[in-house]
Amino acid sequence: MVSGGFFGRISNTFKMIKSCMDVLKKDKELIFFPIFAALSVGLLILIISTTGALDNLDPEQGGDPTPLIPIIFVANFLIVFFNSALVSAALERLRGGDPNVRSGLSHALKHIHHIFFWSIIVTIVAILIAAIKGSRRDGIVRNILGSMLQAGWAMMTFFVVPIIVSENLGPISAIKRSTSLFKKTWGDQVIANFGFGIFQILAILASVVIGWFFGIFSQVLGIGIGFGFAVISVAIIYTLEGIYKAALYEFALGEKPLEFQQEDLRTAYRSKAAAYS
Repeated sequence: MVSGGFFGRISNTFKMIKSCMDVLKKDKELIFFPIFAALSVGLLILIISTTGALDNLDPEQGGDPTPLIPIIFVANFLIVFFNSALVSAALERLRGGDPNVRSGLSHALKHIHHIFFWSIIVTIVAILIAAIKGSRRDGIVRNILGSMLQAGWAMMTFFVVPIIVSENLGPISAIKRSTSLFKKTWGDQVIANFGFGIFQILAILASVVIGWFFGIFSQVLGIGIGFGFAVISVAIIYTLEGIYKAALYEFALGEKPLEFQQEDLRTAYRSKAAAYS
């Protein structure tokens, strides 16, 4: 029997979201960082698409996917940069400061060299994991192996961005520091006791329903409102995720981040043995 189980994770996630929302209410401008990231990546894709650079890249159709690599890197760099700005601003708030968009961006710019090299590593690992997973025709074993490596990598590098912007370490040192900090705080064999994924899915589903409803009166209106709701909802969720990562980092350092209960942070991860006992 799974201790806590699915509903336990949902309950913990609600607690987490409430604490993160308390932070976001004080600094509503934090939501702009994921919006900037989405707009930047969207603009990149639009520019690349209009040049025809994305044509004939599917390897399953005999195309050469190599030109995708620099595009993936630029997209990753944009995402990591704005995420770094978000985490910087969140850390400033959790430490008693009063951040804004300018302070978050300014702090990220100070570490842009580390962000650049971290984005290269992120891109390389993403490509390697995708290669291991292969296509759906390559079998379930490769897919499971790739997913396990992806989960392990995500846990090892969980604190890399907070460490880069807070401790000014390079990506390799940040990976080592992140792994050590995570293990020291929660242990080795652990699973997350929270999850943003379900709320992202609910946000998208709600957007579809809202878009469909207004689409009864006007298709353009339905698409516009549905899309707008989706963008804002997902941006809020990603902002809350960044705030929570900053809070967990502070907790791992032995600090007491404002707006958060220590017990909620301590139980963010639990041992697999306890979870399935």
